Amino acid sequence: MTMDFSLSDKEQKLWERAKAFTLEHITPRAHELEKRDEFPKDVVQKAFETGLMNLHIPTEAGGPGLTLLDETFVSEATGYGCAGMATSIMCNNLAFAPLVIGATIEQLKTYVEPLVTGKEAKFGAFCLTERKAGSDAGAVATRAIRDGDEYVITGTKCFITNAPQASLYTVFASTQPELKTKGLSVFMVPKSKAVKIGLIEKKLGQKNSVQSEVTFEDARVPKDCLVGKEGDGFKIAMKTLDKTRAGIAAIATGLAQRCVDEAARFANIRHQFGKPVGQFQGISFMLADMGARTAAARQMTRYAAWMADRDMPNSKDSAFAKFFAADAAMQNALDCVQIMGGYGYINEYPAEKLMRDAKLLQIYEGTNQIQRLVSGNIILRESANIDTGFHVKYDGKDSPMF
Repeated sequence: MTMDFSLSDKEQKLWERAKAFTLEHITPRAHELEKRDEFPKDVVQKAFETGLMNLHIPTEAGGPGLTLLDETFVSEATGYGCAGMATSIMCNNLAFAPLVIGATIEQLKTYVEPLVTGKEAKFGAFCLTERKAGSDAGAVATRAIRDGDEYVITGTKCFITNAPQASLYTVFASTQPELKTKGLSVFMVPKSKAVKIGLIEKKLGQKNSVQSEVTFEDARVPKDCLVGKEGDGFKIAMKTLDKTRAGIAAIATGLAQRCVDEAARFANIRHQFGKPVGQFQGISFMLADMGARTAAARQMTRYAAWMADRDMPNSKDSAFAKFFAADAAMQNALDCVQIMGGYGYINEYPAEKLMRDAKLLQIYEGTNQIQRLVSGNIILRESANIDTGFHVKYDGKDSPMF
């Protein structure tokens, strides 16, 4: 087995293009656009024109057919500039992933290709979360009832990213509520008068992305809008999140790296007691920890994506990457504020925004507690038959020490 951490020429060019885009269009405008608390349409349009969106859509459906690893390069680069804008730019990856996983090429060509081709950026929205169904997907109350050659979808989703901008909604609805998760199905629902946008959330951070309620009022869709079979919804949702969590981890890694760079730059410039504060051991140790967390998050993220690209089971590693990178981003942001002192706490400087933006990374696409639950359970299953080689006599049997 060979181990090569270098990027291919193609990957390096994508990475450099995404970083250049961020430095030109995202970082300089992040604070200005945050004050508007609205969708950054012009920046997202530029990202679309630069070829940084819809990377995972197969070529047969009008996309570039790139890998999940490729997506992590763009997510990390844009996350470095602004996690909210990165979420807005990369959100189609989540919205369309269930369709790439479960839909036919004919369905993709009919419903997705028109949204990813052309000159104007268009959006999908991933609709799973409800007020009473967050981590517990089996509690979804949205219903889909078969009526002849159509399904009628009724229910309300919440915290849906890009919902007001979306042209297509990927909706998880129960076709057999009594079966809980086994009765969950997934549908493509085009924008119509039956799709109502509700409350647009006001958030602590990531103000450069938009989340809202969306209500489906007896929304009728043709039967060919069902993705896979009835009851496939939970399986598709879990496969989706196993893939897309690497993207969130990449955004978190970008934010974590930005914290390192801002804190280190400040520590070099700021003088106290006749020397740069970075020369004090207390500060240099903090910077070392911040850098180590970021480097580890990057490797975990890219490994989880690499596994997914090879269809290897990656539920554990994608969960590892998501919670570790999100925690790294949050801790690095706190440390960045601390190193910058009073300057870190006022909104003329980037540290306080980084701290607010980082918090959401620990919550969306599965809380970090859920990631630990998922990965911990997998570790327990994997270890059930492990023999470490260390045994003691217990109850007269050759048993493990415990």
